[in-house]
Amino acid sequence: MNVIEIEGFNFLEVSQSPNIIISLKGERNFSEESIKTKNELLEKYFGVSSYQEFNQTHSTNILGIDTIENNEFDGFLSTDRKAAFAIKTADCIPLLLWDEEQSVISGLHCGWKGLKNDIIAKAIEGNSSKPFTHAYIGPHISREHFEVKGDFIEAFIENNKDITGFLSNFEGRTYMNLRQYTVHELHQYGIEVMNNFSPCSYLEKDHFFSWRRDNANPFRNLTIAWF
Repeated sequence: MNVIEIEGFNFLEVSQSPNIIISLKGERNFSEESIKTKNELLEKYFGVSSYQEFNQTHSTNILGIDTIENNEFDGFLSTDRKAAFAIKTADCIPLLLWDEEQSVISGLHCGWKGLKNDIIAKAIEGNSSKPFTHAYIGPHISREHFEVKGDFIEAFIENNKDITGFLSNFEGRTYMNLRQYTVHELHQYGIEVMNNFSPCSYLEKDHFFSWRRDNANPFRNLTIAWF
């Protein structure tokens, strides 16, 4: 991992084209800071013109597609240059989508509820700019640690989604592979995933926050992206 340290904050630098960084645990935790502090640091060190994050509610509301009060979005769609957006996660998948010419970018909070309710399809089909061609799947809970129950499986069935191929059983317990499901969804639209591996938020306790591991810890991993 290419980790950079800025004023006591640690970031994982994923890409510079588009720009993708992820906040990590460190001497200071970026997710704890105010929007003002985050905006000032990103402007100073990365040259962004603005920064925005959302009140995420496991919905399929996407800024740039929907008009919602109270900033309650679980994704964004933007063509603005140097406008940085963050997706907050603590086991869910932060998914980024962009086109080959890098004229449009989208970020999605892909928890199981968002996946069940087609947030990926909504972002792709709601994009009226150049079609998405590339994707990045950020740190999230891996299959080995994402145990699911019967009501979870039933919720997908009720939405006419067969997730059998993404489930595995071990010692009488059932686990789901969120990454594999997401890759499958993206491939339906011909979108290439740039990374073959995503760090596990549950396993890598020195780098990432995890809702399941940390007993509902309020801190989040921020996946931040911009052109």
